[in-house]
Amino acid sequence: MRLTSCALASTVMITLAGCGARNPVAPVTDSGSDAADQPFVLTSALDARLPAPMEEARDAGATDLVITGHGGAAREERRRASPDPVLFWNGLTTTLGGAAGLPPPRFARAYALTHVAIYDALIAGSDAARGKLGGPALAAGAASRVLTYLFPSAATDIAAAAAAQLAGADSLAALRSWRLGARVGDLVVLYGKNDRSDTPFTGTIPTGPGVWSGNSPVLPMCGEWKTWILRSGDEFKPEPPYPFESPPDLADVAEVLEIAKHRTPEQIAIVHKWADRSPPEIWCGLLNDEITARRLSLRQAARAQAFLNVTMYDAFVECWSCKYKYWIARPFMRIGDPAFTTVIPTPNFPGYTSGHSTISAAAAVVMGALFADKADSFQSQAAEAAVSRLWGGIHFSHDNDQGLLVGRRIGRKAVRVMRHGAGEHIADRDD
Repeated sequence: MRLTSCALASTVMITLAGCGARNPVAPVTDSGSDAADQPFVLTSALDARLPAPMEEARDAGATDLVITGHGGAAREERRRASPDPVLFWNGLTTTLGGAAGLPPPRFARAYALTHVAIYDALIAGSDAARGKLGGPALAAGAASRVLTYLFPSAATDIAAAAAAQLAGADSLAALRSWRLGARVGDLVVLYGKNDRSDTPFTGTIPTGPGVWSGNSPVLPMCGEWKTWILRSGDEFKPEPPYPFESPPDLADVAEVLEIAKHRTPEQIAIVHKWADRSPPEIWCGLLNDEITARRLSLRQAARAQAFLNVTMYDAFVECWSCKYKYWIARPFMRIGDPAFTTVIPTPNFPGYTSGHSTISAAAAVVMGALFADKADSFQSQAAEAAVSRLWGGIHFSHDNDQGLLVGRRIGRKAVRVMRHGAGEHIADRDD
């Protein structure tokens, strides 16, 4: 079945439903389950690695004092704080990741680490033993530590952004909150330094009929990176790719060539919609729109972004595990017809399965669980993301169809964890 080409007509043109007044996050948060408050890196809100309650500011340094408003005249010059810390730090991650030219899996990793740090910091700061701490300062301390680790050359700009976020806050409470958030950020950085994302590739690129042929493939070890929710990158496996030059394989090749000969302006526009920005950025933007329209609280917004982004990150790890298991050739490597063109450059890694399809399907399931009134719309967006790769000439239908199927499985597991808890401390898993 060609999910991305045959079923699209009935899915991608669904009109986005209007935003309902119902708060989609509160039922889970208020259900009496502890799952909503389960941190990712911390063991609990009072993790022994954190400063003791009321002692959060004990080891504050000069930079901490300046950022939190203890810098004398500098305090009077600070700008008004952003009204929504989650959107603020998501936007800064987008800006820094884009400027650094991060490939999509690393972009997803940056988003996941940043939003896990914010969410865990808010959980830590909410414990009654700590008194009243400020959410924006908690988020700023956590996010700035992670972003400085990820983008060290932007450290000065990140510190300035944090100072802007804390403008107008009570200085003592801000200092305690900032320091606690920073400690949570340090623990997330420690997790990041041990997530295997720096593992070098020591293998060899295979050769043979139907095998990807290129040099310096992007992130061939990404499938081995440590996952947040999945047990590993191969927990959910697609079916094997079609045998080379089998009837379904040849049908896929013929389909890509035929589409390339008859692309419409509408198809080309959709290709660029999904190719001109990284998929994690697009899905974060969709969530940010919902956060704004539905006026989610800081805690609700942080929780939603954390779960969306760890899901997308895990989906990338699964997809890259598959890509470098099979090393399947891209369409331009198979089609010699001079009439064949692509709308966009083909990414420098194997084709099977499609990253856009896998990540978007997983994200759509999480988004649909958060905002049930728009679940069909998010599924439509995922289907459009998948077929855009076929229309662009860079993927076969089988790449997309299997990516969608596996992505949905990943998303469903993420929703189970989001609603009921992982049953184990996520950051302590060794698989």
